[in-house]
Amino acid sequence: MNGQTFLIKLDDEEKTIKSKAETYNEYINANDNQLTEEVRTDINAVIGEVNLLLRGKLKQFRGLCQANVTKLTDGEPIPLDSDLEGFWDITYPLIDKVKEKFTKLDARQAKQWAPIEEYDPNDINNRPRVIDDRLKQLQPQQNKSSKIPIPKPANDDLKKLIQERRKAAANSTNQNHDIEIFVAPK
Repeated sequence: MNGQTFLIKLDDEEKTIKSKAETYNEYINANDNQLTEEVRTDINAVIGEVNLLLRGKLKQFRGLCQANVTKLTDGEPIPLDSDLEGFWDITYPLIDKVKEKFTKLDARQAKQWAPIEEYDPNDINNRPRVIDDRLKQLQPQQNKSSKIPIPKPANDDLKKLIQERRKAAANSTNQNHDIEIFVAPK
């Protein structure tokens, strides 16, 4: 893809996120008294993220695309089509993330701004534990009334011996011993 193609894509994406941001900004202005501080903060955070994206990465990308199309730069190399593709691969997930946040706001608005429990499938600590009947059969059944006594480990004697040796070594270091050094003859 060349700079002209990316400019068209960029215009479409900017139009989409600007439109959503303006819609929510108008919604805040019209319903300010009815919204909680949390809801206003959430909406303003997404709008702010859109503004940062538009003034930052997307503006930079637009400049690169225009330099690619016009082949004019201020002494800097002209961005290649492959450069634009790489920059788009970095930038588009940011656009997608903002669109996803707007989708979550839409879902909350549909539920009268009730908080929506979010589930991150990549977060190991947040995954629900699903145990179906097959797994329940594999799990050992524990009956608390009839506990099986656990035998003492067979190596208790070894542990005692190690403790005695440690005590003996500690006592021997407290005594004043002569140290002998042996040197091999030359």
